[in-house]
Amino acid sequence: MKENDIAKTKQYYDELTEGDLCSCAYCRNYMKQVKDAYPSLSDALKQMGIDIEKPFETWPLEPDEKGEIIYLAVQYVVYGSEKEFRPFSVEDVKIYIAESHPMTGILEDHYVIELNELKLKWDL
Repeated sequence: MKENDIAKTKQYYDELTEGDLCSCAYCRNYMKQVKDAYPSLSDALKQMGIDIEKPFETWPLEPDEKGEIIYLAVQYVVYGSEKEFRPFSVEDVKIYIAESHPMTGILEDHYVIELNELKLKWDL
């Protein structure tokens, strides 16, 4: 990734407020726990300018009988060209270009990455 794309991505996440983020219980649960549950993943995304606690979209399953919840996919916005992105894995989580996602509303060059699967405790 180019340095200016990382800076734009970081600025995007820095400017997101709590009101910009989904307030459903599933997303709040994710945002509350993911950084501590996946510290190496958080660090890897931070290198790209991404704040792991501010997902663009999540696809959770229902919590199971053990009090755990699987997020089948979690998406994040990244500024720049997807041609420069190479899929990778961290902490058994695969990170790749999202094949489909909601409209971002962003006019500048960007793409959406997807992570799967992340397992967290159901804590709400």
